[in-house]
Amino acid sequence: MDSGKHSYPSVIKITKAGWIFVITTILIGFAAVNTNNNLLFFIVSAFLSFMGLSGFFGKRNIENLDVEIDFPDEVFANKDFILKVRLKSRKKFLDAFLIETIILDKTAIFPVVEKESEKSVNLNISKRGVLEIQSVRLCSVFPFNFFIRCRTVKTEFKKFIYPEPKKYPLSYIFSDYSKKKGDIPSEKFGYEGDFIGVRDYSIGTPIKYIDWKSSAKSEKLKEKVFSSLQSIPLIVDFEKVSLPTEEKLSFFTYIVVNYKQFENLFIKFEDKIYDISIKSEREKLLSRFAVYGIS
Repeated sequence: MDSGKHSYPSVIKITKAGWIFVITTILIGFAAVNTNNNLLFFIVSAFLSFMGLSGFFGKRNIENLDVEIDFPDEVFANKDFILKVRLKSRKKFLDAFLIETIILDKTAIFPVVEKESEKSVNLNISKRGVLEIQSVRLCSVFPFNFFIRCRTVKTEFKKFIYPEPKKYPLSYIFSDYSKKKGDIPSEKFGYEGDFIGVRDYSIGTPIKYIDWKSSAKSEKLKEKVFSSLQSIPLIVDFEKVSLPTEEKLSFFTYIVVNYKQFENLFIKFEDKIYDISIKSEREKLLSRFAVYGIS
């Protein structure tokens, strides 16, 4: 995490009030020269003093400020998330006032920055991948709103943007049940405990789970299959699921995020098997999903 100590030269923009002040000062200056009126010279001197003070305090106001950014643990494409922006002041005497931070075209205004202040920014990233924040812009109209002085702080913040989690029929990962002759796959969206298809009867299965209709059609005893994964470990191969790549990434992301609904389920991805019940394994897998196929 970059502390925000490296910055580019500051940029000054004159506000509407500033233009009025500057033009008024010039006009009074011409009048003072033409009339040789001491009062007008005094007014011009006062105006120029205000302008000088504005530049001096404005420049000092946006200096010696460090920027820190905190992301949530998980960030998904097309999902709103809150970014925390923290300003830390290294000033020995005066505080910083009216600081506007601009990050990815989103702003957060800090009325006063003493030693440390924090604000939140709502963001939404449309694509998966790696989000890089290479700079944060600090602007302020302090002290008289005559000038907007901005300073760009160089940063090095990176965050994985995971694919957007989406639900799909669980029959995609339970296809081994539906490929047997006479089996009837479910066309519904499946969740833990939902019906997904039928298979040959196994000795010991309670009678209430026998599918009599399918048994009559196939002349073999059939039992209903549900999406509960509590008893039989299952390895799902990413490459063998018949969905377009982006949809498949979204589907597998949904499974990983809702791992508690999929006990004893393991995901095979790029020749490695991940146990999604383990947090570190989930993080590694989601990070690989984020950059999959991106050069």
